[in-house]
This record gives sequence, C-alpha cells and structure tokens, in this order.
Amino acid sequence: MKIVSRDIEVMGWILEQKFMKVNQVKRVFWKDIGEKSIEAYRRLFELQRAGYLKRSKKSIYRNVLYLVTASGLRQLRVFGRDRGLCELADLDYANYKHDVMVTELRILFHQWGYADWLSERVLSRRNDFRRVPDGLIHHKGKYFAIEYESTQKSKDRYKEIFLEYELDDHIQEVLYVVDTPELVTKLCREASTFDKLHFVGLADLQKHQLNSQLKGASGQNSLHEILERQSARCF
Repeated sequence: MKIVSRDIEVMGWILEQKFMKVNQVKRVFWKDIGEKSIEAYRRLFELQRAGYLKRSKKSIYRNVLYLVTASGLRQLRVFGRDRGLCELADLDYANYKHDVMVTELRILFHQWGYADWLSERVLSRRNDFRRVPDGLIHHKGKYFAIEYESTQKSKDRYKEIFLEYELDDHIQEVLYVVDTPELVTKLCREASTFDKLHFVGLADLQKHQLNSQLKGASGQNSLHEILERQSARCF
C-alpha cells in the first residue's frame, strides 16, 4: 500500500487526538466530497487492513472509532509526524464524550483557519506551560488555551486553575467552551478577577461561530476579536 501525504495527516490527527470517529475524519480530510461518497470510509478501511489503523474494541453508540497502531506510528516517525507520542491500547471510556468534543472543537477552529493546534497529548510531553489545556492554538505569535468544560469543579479548584493560567507568561488568552449557560454564569463569577479568561456556551459557539460573544472580566468580545486583536501581553 502506498502511503500518501493525506494518510500521514489523517494518522497524525488521530494519534494526537487519541482517537477519531469516521465522520470527524471525513469532515476534515474529505470535506469536499458528497455526503453519499464512501471514499473516506474506503481509505480508512485500507489503512486498517494494512495495519496502520485499528478500530476500538468499544464501538460506543455504534460509532466506528479509529486509533493508530504501532505500525502506523512507525510510518509517522518516518515522516517526522509522530510528535514523540506512543500507541494507545484503546480509548478511555470515562473520557469518551469529553475527548470527542475536544476533537470537534479542533475541527471547528481548523475550518475557521486556525490550524496550528497542539493537542493535550502533545502538550503533556512539554514542561513550558504551568497547566496543560485540552488544546492550544498558536496564532500570530500568541498562544490561546482551549478548554472544554462539561461538569462543574469546586471553587477552590477553579481558583487554582485560573491562577495558573493568569501567571503563565506563555499563554495570552484562555477560551473556555462550556456545556451549559448556567455553568458559563458560574465560571464568569469565579473568574471575575482574571483578565485572560473568556467563556462561551457550546451551543452559542456552534451557532454563531467566530461571531459568538465570550464573557470575561474585561467585558464581552466576539471570538474573532479575541483571536485577532493585538495583545499588550508579551510572549
């Protein structure tokens, strides 16, 4: 089987995000083909048959979930695309919904043109950040931490996390995508003294996209304004 550049990118994404659903891969790498096309499914099956990808043993909610095998990892190393990561035996069911949503957020930002994304798996191998977020976007010399929040933590835990972000000179802004409007309100209250933090509901982000309004101590700004404005903070 001849490996092409798209195969490397597909496997690279899957490795970085732990696993991916078929429709997620299709939306990133085969976005221009028709809905009824089976080209993406055929190529993923070929990569699986060649031993580069494997299906999770846990087909959660009837989804086919792909992971990278040891053979796939070796191919990625040849192309310098392995990020120093290792093969995963299988996905972690306890974090399944969270991991799926983080990948959805990466896809959204990729579609908007913010493609320089570092995943949690990649960031966990570095030691230059005070806290490892769910994802990190590098854009115009600035780092934007991306966090997906689906369940509420204790006030003390939030104070600890928010302070770590506020003291991190490498990260200019922190974008929290929050599962419910109620949790957005609570987090805004807890973060009222932290300038870097911005919060938006998941439904609002999906509906309004770059025009969605994020709330924070500095007021309310659109996602596009936050990502594109000039920052006074030094990198």
